[in-house]
Amino acid sequence: MPERGLTLGTAGHIDHGKTTLVRALTGKDTDRLKEEKERGISIELGYAELALPSGRHLSVVDVPGHERFVKNMVAGATGIDIFLLVVAADDGVMPQTREHLRIIELLDIPLGAVALTKTDMVDEEMVELAAADVEDFLATSRYAGAQVVPVSGTTGAGLDELERVLDGLAERAPRRAAYPATRMPIDRVFSLKGIGTVVTGTLWSGELRPEETVSILPHTNSERLNEVRVRSIQVHDHAVEAAEEGQRVALNLTGVDRQQLQRGQWVIKDPVLEPTYLADVALVLLDDAPEPLTRVSRVRVDHGTQEVLAKVVLADREELRPGESCYAQIRFEDRAVVYPGDHFILRSLTPVTTIGGGRVFDPHPHKHGTDPKWRERLNVLEEGPADAIVALLLKEAFPGGVARRHLDASPYLWRFEAPPAVKAVLADGRALEGGQQRLFHGPSLLALEERVVETLRVRAALDALDPYLSVGELRREVSGGKEWPALEAALERLQEAGDVVRTEHGLRWGQAAGALEGPDAANAEKLLAHYEAIGLEAPAVVVAGSAVGLADRDARRLVQALERQGRMTKVGEDLYFASSTLSGLMDTIAAEMEARGTITLAEVRDLFGTSRRYAQALLEHMDSEGLTLRVGDARRLRKRRR
Repeated sequence: MPERGLTLGTAGHIDHGKTTLVRALTGKDTDRLKEEKERGISIELGYAELALPSGRHLSVVDVPGHERFVKNMVAGATGIDIFLLVVAADDGVMPQTREHLRIIELLDIPLGAVALTKTDMVDEEMVELAAADVEDFLATSRYAGAQVVPVSGTTGAGLDELERVLDGLAERAPRRAAYPATRMPIDRVFSLKGIGTVVTGTLWSGELRPEETVSILPHTNSERLNEVRVRSIQVHDHAVEAAEEGQRVALNLTGVDRQQLQRGQWVIKDPVLEPTYLADVALVLLDDAPEPLTRVSRVRVDHGTQEVLAKVVLADREELRPGESCYAQIRFEDRAVVYPGDHFILRSLTPVTTIGGGRVFDPHPHKHGTDPKWRERLNVLEEGPADAIVALLLKEAFPGGVARRHLDASPYLWRFEAPPAVKAVLADGRALEGGQQRLFHGPSLLALEERVVETLRVRAALDALDPYLSVGELRREVSGGKEWPALEAALERLQEAGDVVRTEHGLRWGQAAGALEGPDAANAEKLLAHYEAIGLEAPAVVVAGSAVGLADRDARRLVQALERQGRMTKVGEDLYFASSTLSGLMDTIAAEMEARGTITLAEVRDLFGTSRRYAQALLEHMDSEGLTLRVGDARRLRKRRR
């Protein structure tokens, strides 16, 4: 089995020796900028590869410790598996030490260790006091009991022990959840002569291979970068055929210029979520936050490698005090790419300091206030169970429905096995399947089916002889004219069950046969007999109706009912024939065409000794039925009548 990619991130106060320690461990100087070397501090993120005694390799991210560059520290800490907190023995725990560890906690980094540096500059007693100080500090966090290893990046003392400790942590590091997306936050962008555009970052989840197509989000300057090709991939200066989650990755991209990219964007393969201005989150305010958060507070949000100004709107209270947590909505001032499960850091506007953080549960909510239903909804997204999340997603997607493959790979189910959850809601009726494996919220679809049946039942009650509605008429009644996928699914299910019948006349209730009963039946028979007796030169409906004593409206209603039964046929505007009469007439015309080869309108007129009107109506009807083909002024037989 190939070695699992793991990333180690440093943290700690400025000038506590992080970069010196990384150089001593890896042989690489991670201060790459001229300004960094001149000032003796790390400003940007530095990267190196660490080979451990077991043969395992770690990607190392060296972060800046200066308070002005905490957002860069967050960018480096994002996506790491193990932290290495660096504390100088001659200084002990300092303000940035505390802030960095709180950030590590908020980002939910599972485990790490402390390197007590600069031990060559103090005596043994001072080392012991500094170690005790660090242990007391760790006891205030979730990392109580983490190992503290005295080292010197200058003399090399203690480095072997530190590597052994890191080896043990790498062995115990939990696997990341199998997240249903491939994402990498961009932390560096540059161009190389003869190579082109290169971006680097820590691959958060998934896998990337050369020649794959990716998207760059969020788009800048209205440019949509959805067709960017990965030309080649390197991991620590070595070309690879695949980059896996947890690895430090450099991507050579084609289809995009250096000027179109910037730190804070994401490389995403097959994105299922668009950039957003809103996110529903679970929020925690640090114990030592200087003041409570009010109902609406303006803050900085650090997520991935991006920092965005935003408003935090508390979802269920007027104030959040230090040490408390609650649900909230973040309203970003610029688009952010957040997925369910993502951690973020909150920092105050001024003075700029870390005040809290949290986790995203819905990156595409509606804007909302403090209604209790939002708390209940977020509680489902946070706690599950998985089948309850699936049911919620289907309910909110109604009447659109969700393709089953999208549910099986939904980022909202990032902590769960999605396919079993989908099967569970199908099994108990909370989900119902329409065509093309599209799933709908079961109770909502059943309610829609009841509405459809009731609408058609009412139509049948209003006019037993004409119980039909067209699809468009039904849509206007049920969905306000909108084309709902759920309506099509409901009609398919109702037709299969026999509750709805679809004919060339439209849709009708399954129990409405359009039968002719009582006086209507007798009058319809008289009207039909009149048409049969007249034969070819059928009169207008109102004339035929008057001849048998029917009012205009009743005559039209009965002729249409007879048409639906197939006993009469409409062949022109207000021109009907008894179907038996029409069949005989068309047989005669077909026989003549077989004998002659073709026939003209005049020849049909003479054949029956009738007027041009009736001859033309008969031929046009045969054309529409596909029986004849017009060739100039004549017709020829296209196919025989059965």
